[in-house]
This record gives sequence, C-alpha cells and structure tokens, in this order.
Amino acid sequence: MSENNNSKTLVALLGGALVGAAVGVAVGLLIAPEKGEETREKVKSKLEDLEEDMLNKVDDIIEKVSQKGAEVLQNLNTPEAEIVEDANIVEEETTKA
Repeated sequence: MSENNNSKTLVALLGGALVGAAVGVAVGLLIAPEKGEETREKVKSKLEDLEEDMLNKVDDIIEKVSQKGAEVLQNLNTPEAEIVEDANIVEEETTKA
C-alpha cells in the first residue's frame, strides 16, 4: 500500500513540475521585452532543457523503482526458499524415523 502512495505522490510531483514549467513559460512570454522571434527561440530552448531534465528524472525514478522491485522480489523469494528448505528438513527427519 505504501508503494501505491509513493507512486501517486510521484505522479503528482511530476504533474506539478510540468504545470509549474508551463506557467513559467507563459509568464515569460507575457513579460518578455524582446521581439517575438527571439522570445520563441528562448522559450524553445528552455522547453528543450526542461524536457531533458524531466527525462533524466524519469530515468532516475525508473531505475530506483526497478531496484526497489528487485529488492521486493528478493525478499519475497527468501522466505519461500526458507520454507521449502525447512519442509525438506522435516521430510528427511520424518523418513529417517
């Protein structure tokens, strides 16, 4: 359940970042003292930088989630392996008696 909450928080964080970036670009356009073409070039450059930053952050998040998933699978497999091992020991002791 905690993982689900973390996913929702992450989605909300990314959504908030995108909305904030859009608002920043809009405000920049409204108060820009430059010619339209110069402003468009600056906005384009900033959006490309933002896109690159967001993609890098998404890649980092995917890597962290993958690592956490591997840890969870490892933890799930360990108790199962221990139960099977314990069952085998009990079976061996039972057949010896």
